[in-house]
Amino acid sequence: MRKIAIDGFTGSGKSSLAKILAQKLGFKILDTGAIFRAFAYSFLQQVGGELTEKKVADFVKKSSVSVVFESDGQHTLFNGQDVTEFLRSEEVSQMASKISVFPVVREKYLQIAREFAKNYDCVMEGRDIGSVVMPDADVKIFLTATQETRAKRRFADVKKKDKKAKLTDILSDLQQRDERDSTRDIAPLKPCEDSIIVDNSFMDLDETVEYCLNIINEKFSTSKVTNVTIDGYVCSGKSTIAKALAKTLGFKVFDTGALYRAIACAFDYMKLSESKISEKYIEKFAKQINISVEFVDGVQHAIVNGIDHTANLRTERISALSAKIAPFQCIRDKVLKLQRDFASKNNLVMEGRDIGSTVLPNADFKFFCTADENVRAKRRYEQQREMGNDVEFDDVLEELRARDYADVHREHGAITKLPESIVIDTTKQSLKQSVDFCLNEMRKRGFKQ
Repeated sequence: MRKIAIDGFTGSGKSSLAKILAQKLGFKILDTGAIFRAFAYSFLQQVGGELTEKKVADFVKKSSVSVVFESDGQHTLFNGQDVTEFLRSEEVSQMASKISVFPVVREKYLQIAREFAKNYDCVMEGRDIGSVVMPDADVKIFLTATQETRAKRRFADVKKKDKKAKLTDILSDLQQRDERDSTRDIAPLKPCEDSIIVDNSFMDLDETVEYCLNIINEKFSTSKVTNVTIDGYVCSGKSTIAKALAKTLGFKVFDTGALYRAIACAFDYMKLSESKISEKYIEKFAKQINISVEFVDGVQHAIVNGIDHTANLRTERISALSAKIAPFQCIRDKVLKLQRDFASKNNLVMEGRDIGSTVLPNADFKFFCTADENVRAKRRYEQQREMGNDVEFDDVLEELRARDYADVHREHGAITKLPESIVIDTTKQSLKQSVDFCLNEMRKRGFKQ
């Protein structure tokens, strides 16, 4: 599904822009502000008074907000009642800004918004769409204008309903809301690193639409690669599935672990001292190395300073040395840059622990691989026995539990199952069934091979 996120300040025109863009592109639009406004309107009607954590939590427990689409657009329902016509007053607008900071309200909102984004090519507007709701959006627009310009626009709208409205009051309210929205602890209003900032202080609506359409069309006309991430627990099958899925799709499979081991090989090749490993020592080492990846007959080769270390990656010594070097941020930054550069140019499947959450947060499809711990321990046990290691199943199980705990709680690269992750439970699935499952889920979400 293609996704366009529009964030911005009150009065910047993001709602009008979103509606017209959706119409011109043939996309669905979700008015996210209406969700918060529905909570705000109903709180004012049913509870009233000061907003407190307990009052809001009790209120939300008894509340249900949903959206339906009719011929005239989106309708917002609160506990089954259509409240759309009551949501645009200044009182409701101010209350929506206040009630939206409560976690219980935001949780409800996120459930609705993310489910919507999974099912439609969509335009979504709000204050944290690109940063929180759709961090994987194809285009992120941050719409802004001077406070004076926005206040005049707001005043023109409010004046139609309230003849006593004053521009000075509107400007004061807008300034307070800007401050509140920009400084709140949860999802503050600010552009993402990859947002395109559009200042429409001196543009009318038609000009703003044309400007943004050019941005979107340029983005969508560019040949887009497809990235698939597979994170998960040890012995859950993620490496095997990644290889088989990549082969089926004709994609490259990217082995991140091989890069860290190649760096360890380079450390060893340069005859550096393992006993001197420290932050300063590794930072100096990191400045001396250049990492690259090449694929020969479909096989990944890890190259450091022009030397192909692929043949030496699987020794116990290199594995142990890699574990010591990999946690240093300067090394992780080098690998991360290579991963992202490679992903921007290639259709690929990448597996690990934090690929979908940290390495490729904008991946098109994110899978999370798991299985019953006894099944995973049995797989590990059988691997060890095949390698000639005399191990006991109970010891393997205990080691696996310890590894799971460490992987979940590690400071860098912790295993993370994201809300948008598609879970693959391999407990009772064959490799073919797991790959077929991945393909079906990708097709459901608009992937065309």
